[in-house]
Amino acid sequence: MPQNRNMFMQDENPQFTELSIGDQLDDASIIDSIVNAPRPHPSTARIHTVPSLVKETEDYEKYFVPNQVSIGPKYFGHPKLKLVEKLKPSFTMKLLLDDKEVLERLFKKLGQAEMVKELRNFYEERLTDQFCDKEFTKMMVLDGCFILYYIQFIFGEKFEKCRGLNSYQIAFVHQDLFLLENQIPFKVLDEVMSLMNKTADWHKKIKLFIDENILVRRRPKTRCFCFGNDQSSREEKRDNGNIYPDHLLHLLHQSLTKKPNVPKVNSNQTISNRYTFRNASELKDVGIIFKPSGMMTLAHIGFQCWWFFAATVKLPPITVDDSTKPLLLNLIAYEMCSPDAAHDSWVTSYICLLDSLIDHPDDVKALRTAGVLENSLGSDQEVAELFNEIGTDLVPNYLAYLDAKNSIQEHYEDWRGTVISQLKHEYVKSPWAFFALLGAIMALFLSGVQVYYTVWGPKSQCDELCQLLKNNHHL
Repeated sequence: MPQNRNMFMQDENPQFTELSIGDQLDDASIIDSIVNAPRPHPSTARIHTVPSLVKETEDYEKYFVPNQVSIGPKYFGHPKLKLVEKLKPSFTMKLLLDDKEVLERLFKKLGQAEMVKELRNFYEERLTDQFCDKEFTKMMVLDGCFILYYIQFIFGEKFEKCRGLNSYQIAFVHQDLFLLENQIPFKVLDEVMSLMNKTADWHKKIKLFIDENILVRRRPKTRCFCFGNDQSSREEKRDNGNIYPDHLLHLLHQSLTKKPNVPKVNSNQTISNRYTFRNASELKDVGIIFKPSGMMTLAHIGFQCWWFFAATVKLPPITVDDSTKPLLLNLIAYEMCSPDAAHDSWVTSYICLLDSLIDHPDDVKALRTAGVLENSLGSDQEVAELFNEIGTDLVPNYLAYLDAKNSIQEHYEDWRGTVISQLKHEYVKSPWAFFALLGAIMALFLSGVQVYYTVWGPKSQCDELCQLLKNNHHL
């Protein structure tokens, strides 16, 4: 019977069947063409462009496009960047102490065919096609020398030797050096430093320069970064767990997110995305105290329960000023497009954590009073809006800070936290209610003392006299 029904349908509407078969053949040919098509080579770029999703935002040019200086091929030749571009040759000669021989060796080293190919591969496909090898090498030399000149003569102790830039321009140059699309391979800086000798001293200067942009207010004394020049050394991990950096922004990201020696997540541990605590003020009400962490890394926050009602959350301290937002946005964009950083995405996760802790100016005040946040931007309202804006639509690593967040949630849901919160809201935050509560407690205590001495107090001579009078006079 089903067979007859199918035949009837075919006879009734033969066109429908033919179209269906034709469509199926077309679909199959499309699928076959895709399957059999040659696969594109995976991108080896290490200097990425800003993701298209970010480019659609309203303030894209304000936070991702350089204001004063072009570094690398992306914004080379931009009209508004010509002033600093004209200063690069003179800065290069000052950095090299007018030594033309060193300059020739530098051009020869960076101009080798294999070196040019390696440096071009740092950028995304077709980004450097407009430059011939000589133009590309010249750009690398001038930009590398400009960065080192800025670090030594403008940022460093020899500021008075700088000519041609005012303080306004210098501030934006500083910001431009950490833009995602405004980078050159760190290998270029290494080659310049090696030809100038005293490479170790230069690494110390770069380390200080990175530390000044690391966002945290207090920094422990650490060993400086040491980078090798050969290919194998760039692939090896260093003692501090960092690999050879791709560029300055990558180096900054490494410094911010270096992993401490903390226990790994247990495979049997419960992973939950249900966290009902809302902000720092609410956590403070249930007895959680915030303190700055001694570990200057965004990859770790600490939780410690002490006494019976209280607990401590240790967060890496962060300084918020005018440069914080563009720096954070470029670090987050770097994590979005870099496969290495995206694995952990600590900057994104930390900003999401702060966004969850900060809803109102009172939350900023709580973190600022605790020493976790230093406000050099303006009002607490501005800081709250900054983190709320940056944290919008961000997706953190769900494993980030798992232990600490679970501990915070457990403490938040504990009955002891509820009792503390109710006492604070009903009595501590109201002075007259607090004094009334204190008076009631004192009255209750004194009444208890009186009852105790009445019932269990030692007998005095007066008590014996009264008893004698009662017995003899029938009182």
